[in-house]
Amino acid sequence: MTEEEIINTAVNKAIEKMLLILPNTIETMGNLMASHAALHKINKKFYEDYPEFKDKRDIVASVVEMVEGKNPLEKYEDILKKAIPEIRNRIKTVSSLDMKNVTTSPDRNFKSLTIQNMSNNGVI
Repeated sequence: MTEEEIINTAVNKAIEKMLLILPNTIETMGNLMASHAALHKINKKFYEDYPEFKDKRDIVASVVEMVEGKNPLEKYEDILKKAIPEIRNRIKTVSSLDMKNVTTSPDRNFKSLTIQNMSNNGVI
């Protein structure tokens, strides 16, 4: 066998393997796209039903992640329903905070701190 025939045989084997793998990849991509489209539709309806959450997407995402972490086997729709009261609570809390006017300064006096189990690793 010549060098060119060996290369052609290797290329043909590689092409054959890729063609065998390709249908699985296409099916996986199709499933991912369908899943993404379904989640997009659910989120769109959620923000249509609760327009007060539209400007607070970071709070919504944080709360939904927290609820999902506590209920990993729940359906996404149920997770959103469970998250609604906590989302409202967080929005209320954040909107009551004054981020521009600081009324107190932090206590930077560390002399009153006591260190437990002091070792000979250095002096503070």
